[in-house]
Amino acid sequence: MERKEFLKYLGVGSGIVAFTPVLLACNSEVKEGFVMPQNAFTQPLHFPEEIRANDFDLVAESTQKTLAGDAPSDIFTLNGALPSPTIRIKRGQLLNINFQNRIAQESILHWHGLIVPPAMDGHPKDAVPPGQNYNYHFDVDQRAGTYWYHPHPDQLTGPQVYRGLGGFFIVEDEEEQALGLPSGGRELPLIVQDKQLNRSGRLTYNVGRMERMMGFFGNTLLVNGQRAPYHELSTSWHRLRLLNGSNARVLDFSFSDNSPFYVIGSDGGLLEQPHEISSIRLAPGERADLLVDFSAYDTGDSVYMVAKARNNSGGMMERMHGRGTRRGRGRMMSGAKNIPEGQAKILEFRITKDEQDAFQLPQKLSETSFPTPADADRSRRINLTMEMMQGPAIDGKFFEMMRVDQKVPRGALEVWEFTNNTMMPMPHPMHIHATQFKVLERSGGELSPHERGWKDTVLVGADETVRVLTKFDAPKGLYVFHCHNLEHEDNGMMANFEIS
Repeated sequence: MERKEFLKYLGVGSGIVAFTPVLLACNSEVKEGFVMPQNAFTQPLHFPEEIRANDFDLVAESTQKTLAGDAPSDIFTLNGALPSPTIRIKRGQLLNINFQNRIAQESILHWHGLIVPPAMDGHPKDAVPPGQNYNYHFDVDQRAGTYWYHPHPDQLTGPQVYRGLGGFFIVEDEEEQALGLPSGGRELPLIVQDKQLNRSGRLTYNVGRMERMMGFFGNTLLVNGQRAPYHELSTSWHRLRLLNGSNARVLDFSFSDNSPFYVIGSDGGLLEQPHEISSIRLAPGERADLLVDFSAYDTGDSVYMVAKARNNSGGMMERMHGRGTRRGRGRMMSGAKNIPEGQAKILEFRITKDEQDAFQLPQKLSETSFPTPADADRSRRINLTMEMMQGPAIDGKFFEMMRVDQKVPRGALEVWEFTNNTMMPMPHPMHIHATQFKVLERSGGELSPHERGWKDTVLVGADETVRVLTKFDAPKGLYVFHCHNLEHEDNGMMANFEIS
C-alpha cells in the first residue's frame, strides 16, 4: 500500500489544519487517569519464559487471551507466550533463529540495541508475508545488557507490538558476572506497557487522526501482560530489569513510599558506578537496570511500584495555555484544557521472608571507554518536524523503503544533533539502529543518571536539542533510525542511513 493511500485510509491525511481543543479531546490520552481493576493485586506476577539455547524457533501466531474482565482479546504471541520469551545468551555465542510468521500480516523482528549485519537487523524491506519464514544468524559480540526484540514491519509495528509481540534479549558476560549481582529469583524482568481496555476488558487499538499525530495511549498499565499483580520477595537485594514497552507513553517510575534505589545500567549495559535515585523516566524503547534493597522492610510489609505518565513534559501544555510561547504557538491552543497525565500503582511487592543477604553494592561497576567528541569526523543535524495534514516527520520527509537519507562511512565517529521542531511540541524518543551512542548534552537540562551510559534510544523533549556521539562500526549496508513512538514510526517518522 502506498503511504499516501495509507494515510488517507487512516484519516490522517485530511482535515487537520490546526490542533484545536475539539480535536485534542478526541485523543485517547484524555482520560481521568488510569483505570484500576477491582481485583487489583490479587494475582501473582508472571515472568516470561526463557530461551537459553542458541538455535531455536520463534513462531508468531494469532490467538485470544483474557487480559481483564470476561472478554477475550485478540493478541499475537511468540511461541504461545505473552509476553514473548526472554532470550538469554552469553557474549560471543552464535545465534541461529528461525522466525516463522503465522499471523495474517507481514512481519520481521528487530533486535533492539544489538549491532548486527543489515540483513539480520529487521529492516522493513525484509518483512516476510504470512506463512513464510526468515532465518537469523549472527554473533552476539557486545557487552552485557538488557536489550529487547520486537517486530519492525513498515506501517504495522505499532499494532503488532501493542498486541503482544516483543520480549527481553539479555546478554551476559564475564565482567558483569564477576560483580555477583542478584540473580535467579532475585532478578526480575519487568515489561511495562499501557493498553486501552474497554468496559468488558477487551483490548482495543483504534488509530485515528490524533493517535497518528500524538501516539496511542491506553487507560491501564500492564506489567508482564498483567494488570496490578503482586510479587512476593525477601528482605534482600533485587535486580529489576525495567523496559518501557509502550507504544507512545513516557513513564516515570518510583516507589509508593519514595524509597531510593540504584540505577546500575542503561540501554547498552552497566554504568561506571551506581547512582542513587528515587524516580526514573523511561521513554518507549528505553531500559534501565535497577538494584533495590528490601532489607529496610519487615516481613508483612508491602510497597508499590508506581508509574506516572509524562508525555506532556517539556513545556507542551504550558505553551497550549499561552505560557512560555515560541513563535506564537501557545496562542493557537490557549483555550485548551490540560490533559490529565495519570498515575497508578502497577505492582505490589510483598515482603514475605526475612533473609540475610551477603550482597554489597559495588562502588565500581564497569569501565566505559567513551570516544572523545573532539575526535568526531563530522556533525549532522536531524530535524524532527511536523508536516501539516500528514504528521511528524524527519527533516520534512516521510519514510520511503529504499531512499537513502544519510550516508555514513564505515568506522566514522559522528555527532548527531536531534532538534525537536514539531509544530505542536511533543517528545520524540529517537532510536538509531546498528549502534550504541553516548548522549553528550540536552538543551533542556542535565542528563539523568541512566543517560550517562551507552544508549540506543534517547528522548528529545519539546523544543529541545539532544546531541549524541556514536561510531558506526556495524557492517556495511542499509539501516534505519526513527521515533520510537510507534504510531509516529508507522506514520513515516523514520529514515534510512547507509553505512558504506
